[in-house]
Amino acid sequence: MGEALRHLDNYGSSPEAPVLADALARFLVARCESHHAGWRVVRQVVVDSAADATPWEKCARRAIPLVAADLLSLSGAEGRTPLHRAQHLAAQRRAEEIAPHVDQARVLKDLGLEPAADVDEDSWRAAIAGAVKARSREQVARALEDSLEVSRTAGDPDPE
Repeated sequence: MGEALRHLDNYGSSPEAPVLADALARFLVARCESHHAGWRVVRQVVVDSAADATPWEKCARRAIPLVAADLLSLSGAEGRTPLHRAQHLAAQRRAEEIAPHVDQARVLKDLGLEPAADVDEDSWRAAIAGAVKARSREQVARALEDSLEVSRTAGDPDPE
């Protein structure tokens, strides 16, 4: 992986770069399940809320071209792309793709947050993508709370 990312960083403008970026993206998107704790936590929060978004694999496939484009754009920047950064991008893209299929109100309620009536699709996508930095259910709740500017329900005090 590191070698492929370095090659892409060095030769991102070459004609074969999109093929390599696509192959790396496929690998990174699939690898989220086993190597990105934040993605696993967000996915579990969605599943636990009974707002289970069923097209998990379809959304994973839709994330691949986005991750490939991200990798190509990173290859033009100075320096090299570390594996953990590329993996995090893949997790964020997976979360963005699943967001429209998730019942926001159920997820927020399950996390002890007041459902927000005025959250548009783009804000929800960004909030879910930002939540992949979390390592626990409570951190997901805090990330969504901060991003969406929603409050805790009266019966659910802050977990800290």
